[in-house]
Amino acid sequence: IITICCALIFAIGLAPNPAFADGRFSVSPMNQKIILTPGETYQGSFKVTNPANNEYDFAYTTEVTPFYVDENYEITYENNGDYNQMVNWTTINNPEGTISPNETKEIYFSINVPKNAPAGGQYATITVTSKNDDDPTDNSVNIKTRFAIAHIVYAEIAGTTIRQGEITSADVSSFLLSGNITGSSTIKNTGNVHGTAKYTMQIFPLFSSEEVYTNEEDPIEKTILPDRTLYNELAWEDTPAVGIFNVIYTVEFEGITTQVSKLVIKCPIWLLFIIIFAIFALIFYFVAKSKARKKATKASQTR
Repeated sequence: IITICCALIFAIGLAPNPAFADGRFSVSPMNQKIILTPGETYQGSFKVTNPANNEYDFAYTTEVTPFYVDENYEITYENNGDYNQMVNWTTINNPEGTISPNETKEIYFSINVPKNAPAGGQYATITVTSKNDDDPTDNSVNIKTRFAIAHIVYAEIAGTTIRQGEITSADVSSFLLSGNITGSSTIKNTGNVHGTAKYTMQIFPLFSSEEVYTNEEDPIEKTILPDRTLYNELAWEDTPAVGIFNVIYTVEFEGITTQVSKLVIKCPIWLLFIIIFAIFALIFYFVAKSKARKKATKASQTR
């Protein structure tokens, strides 16, 4: 189950989205960001839907696990660090149930925040898992495999929060033989609460001010957990095979902005060979012509 959940969450990414569906059922919203107050109880919920085209009732169970990423920013549920204490504070009010086709059920949860809860970020995942079809106690389920999906809770404990980080690298390759024009960057969150990184790129043909690509109206956003480093790439998927472009790549995080402006040449290897061949051919032509001229001059002097 843990392996399935990891794959599902990694596939949907770490940015806020309204819903996620795997074809058999959906969770909405996929995640939520909340503010918690020490000594108080937070009541929250999210929805699980069994689609109308599903033939079977969906019998489910729930589990609260840590939400954590390792140094490669891959999801793991085995951490119980300072930023995952919320797992022990969270209770699912309706942890099991059955959802009929075309029915939506609200999953309710409570977070009992201790009075001495530390300020900063807390992160947990509420995993919704189908029951196994060979369970003799439940004949309503006729699903061949178990499957799971997760709802991520990003919490911020009220108090002294530190929002800071550093953009440790940002670059765009100047010369490409193949592939897409891509901006890449690495951001480290050095604060004690999650932050949002924003990535944009503008691309102009050489000698033109008209954009051929921009995502300024729909920037890529990624949530970075405290004390974590995120490497990210933003690519122009429709990069042509040949061209020279002016590229502006911008990365923003917690009030810090880094911008890279570069002239990028896209030249496939076959064209590079043609250019090299043409250069050598011209060199050979001019050398041969120079020798012929010298030979003719020498011949005229001997007459």
